[in-house]
Amino acid sequence: MKKILTIFSFVTSLFFSSGIFAQENIIPSGDFSSLRKTGIAKVIEVVNPLTVNLDNGGIIHLAGLDFPDLDFYESGDLAITAQKILEDFLVNKKVIIYQTKSKDKGHTNRMGHDIAHLVRANDNIWTQGLLLSLGVARVRTTQYNPEMAGQMLALENGARTNKSGMWNMDEHKILSPEQAEEYIGSYQIVEGKVQSASLRKNKLYLNFGNNWRDDFTVAISAFNLRKFVKAKIDPKQWNGKLIRVRGWIKSYNGAYMEIEHPERFEALFKQQQNMAGD
Repeated sequence: MKKILTIFSFVTSLFFSSGIFAQENIIPSGDFSSLRKTGIAKVIEVVNPLTVNLDNGGIIHLAGLDFPDLDFYESGDLAITAQKILEDFLVNKKVIIYQTKSKDKGHTNRMGHDIAHLVRANDNIWTQGLLLSLGVARVRTTQYNPEMAGQMLALENGARTNKSGMWNMDEHKILSPEQAEEYIGSYQIVEGKVQSASLRKNKLYLNFGNNWRDDFTVAISAFNLRKFVKAKIDPKQWNGKLIRVRGWIKSYNGAYMEIEHPERFEALFKQQQNMAGD
């Protein structure tokens, strides 16, 4: 533990309070039973917070992460900090590579890089989990790589509770439905109560205001609703329910977000019910 704290003490000093580091769960492991182990290799370079090069010639794209200020020309403080953490944490270290079990999709991105979760081999520390715990990354699953979402969201929520990293900065706050329109053209997290749920032309619309022509709306196609059914989730029953949703905000009768897989939702009303039951 002391070695890990020494490694990160400089690069995290701008963002994290010392109390957070005293917690053992800042160094997370994960349950990778939903994934398939596809190899072991040594990291030789961290290209950016999402990309690392391996000694076997492979290039890994880190699955499930988003860095709000990552810019491939001029990144912000969070992305720079995340890259420094990864360099200290991974360079010249062997990593275990885990990928989706799907045979057809989700193995590579459009650049041909392998999409994977990485675990440092000598101590089983989960790379994605570490970045989420420190608050320098947030969760961004895709429809072809939704695995580990529950575990990642739990770590993100823990970092938010502790106000670690980005979660202590107003510019990276969770948005209300009313604020969403100010962030059109960006990936965001929005939290609010669904005012109405309606199915029109084979698409489900969740409206967060009284006027669908200008309020924040989340849409799910009929095809993608099948994934929710498979996961035993019914968004049609969410009228009046508090939820959190993440995705790219577009402009279409106000702020608009289209969702293609269930892992982009958090049913906060269920968490409230569980707390009440306790």
